[in-house]
Amino acid sequence: MVYSRKIDGKDYTFGVSGRLYKSNVVLYDHQTESLWSQLMEKAVAGSLAGKALNKIESTRTSWKDWKRRHPQTLVLSTNTGYARDYSQDPYEGYYRLGTLWFPVGEVRKDLPVKEMVLGVELDGKAKAYPLSELRERAGGTLEDKIGGTGIRIDISPEGTVTGAKRQDGETLKPIFSYWFAWQAFHPRTEVYQE
Repeated sequence: MVYSRKIDGKDYTFGVSGRLYKSNVVLYDHQTESLWSQLMEKAVAGSLAGKALNKIESTRTSWKDWKRRHPQTLVLSTNTGYARDYSQDPYEGYYRLGTLWFPVGEVRKDLPVKEMVLGVELDGKAKAYPLSELRERAGGTLEDKIGGTGIRIDISPEGTVTGAKRQDGETLKPIFSYWFAWQAFHPRTEVYQE
């Protein structure tokens, strides 16, 4: 998920606070040190408490898919002057574990705890689309309804989500999340089933 740094017409800069809420990262802004919940999409403490983050349309994709669609893309060099090995993912072990490191409360059994989902909110309703289901529709679309409103999710030939829209053509801004986090912040979420 990507958020605008502009709130009420003013630009803010953000950092990672080192805190978690329901096992989800809490950000802070450098200007007021207010705390911001990613999945609640708003400030939860500080002078900006209650102010909303505005999502920016973004794509989560593979490098192969991105390079195919944008062949002129330049990549920032990993030769940064620091000794870090950028080919190693520091969270690799966490992805494979089926358990959580930090509590989130009761986790619904609809999906495995760390199943990756595409979370969509529409008119106060939430729905989770398992990425494993979406990959099965590689090179196509998934049409569904959330609270009576039709939506369409486009999937690349490589199986990555390339867009989501309402039936009227309005672009949706879904969130990629682990199931445990999505359901913790959206306890009444539906889960897509074929």
